[in-house]
Amino acid sequence: MKCVICHSEDILEENVMEEFKHGNDIIVVPLKTMVCSSCGERYYSKLTVRKIENIERQIEANKLPMKEVGKVMLAG
Repeated sequence: MKCVICHSEDILEENVMEEFKHGNDIIVVPLKTMVCSSCGERYYSKLTVRKIENIERQIEANKLPMKEVGKVMLAG
C-alpha cells in the first residue's frame, strides 16, 4: 500500500488519539489505525469508521462514558 499523499510505502498500524468536539469540550478517544510514518496520513478501515460513527452518536446523545482528566482555563 502506498500513501495517497506522499507516496511512501511506510504505513504501519498505530495507536492514535482521535478528537471529537462537543460544545466547548474536546473528547479524546484512543483508536488503532493505519498511519503513514512519513506524513501522518491516517487510513481507517470500515470497522474503524463504524466505531467512530457510533462514538459520535453516543457523544450527541450524552451516553458515552467519560472521565475528566484535566481542565483548560481561559483568561480574559
